[in-house]
Amino acid sequence: MKKNGKPRAKFYVDKKGRLVHDAVIFMAMAAVIRMVGCWGLWNDRFFLITQILLPLASAVLFILCLRFGGERVLGLSCAPVLMGAAFFVIRALGFENTLNTVLSASAASVCAILYTLTVVGIIRTKWLLPPIFALCFIFHVAVVDVAALRNTEAPVLFSAGMQELSLLCTLVSMFMASLAVKRRKLLEEAGLPKIKDPVVIVPNKPKTPEGEEQPVPVNGAEPAGAEAENSTEASASPEMTAEPKPDAGENKETESGAEEAAMLENSPQNTSGADI
Repeated sequence: MKKNGKPRAKFYVDKKGRLVHDAVIFMAMAAVIRMVGCWGLWNDRFFLITQILLPLASAVLFILCLRFGGERVLGLSCAPVLMGAAFFVIRALGFENTLNTVLSASAASVCAILYTLTVVGIIRTKWLLPPIFALCFIFHVAVVDVAALRNTEAPVLFSAGMQELSLLCTLVSMFMASLAVKRRKLLEEAGLPKIKDPVVIVPNKPKTPEGEEQPVPVNGAEPAGAEAENSTEASASPEMTAEPKPDAGENKETESGAEEAAMLENSPQNTSGADI
């Protein structure tokens, strides 16, 4: 469903986070302290259901929601919160001061409504929850508890003090849980990853001497450079290479040298030496 044209926000809690652990610990303390404070008071059936079983069930369900459903279905935790709000309202009806009754019941109702609207995604921020739970805690300590301690005519009994301490532990747990709430980013908010422009790599062209143009092959013909290389390789192969022939100039020089040697032998000087 959508509100104002936008999809609902989705919230979750990290069950391994420190704030979630603290919230679970304080809620468990609230349940244990309430059992101790209400021990032996279960004879009254209405008190047993509204002041013992209802807050205990609310605490246990809230712990289970945080530990096992907080990462996927945090919206289920609104059920134990509404149960706790009903317990607060019923408890406030027993106050002697009408103003305290109205303020306590109103605060419990407002907290439950804001928490429910937040975890189901209608309210798109969690930052309304921590202040409201903190104000409820301050109100109980500064107004309700101080007034009860100052009443010397009806001193606070052990059971009533333990029940009030359980209530304060519940408020602390809710404050911690509201701080632990995180919002998931929707696809519209996260946006699609930007794709970079493709890079075109041009192959390197063979270098040619300056002033000359590289011949372009036509119809699959090889360029002139390739033909020249092929002809050079063919001429350099050993099968096609012929033996070198002697130079004609060298033959002429050899013949002329032989004639000169014959003329010297037949010269008159050589003849006279032979006669002597």
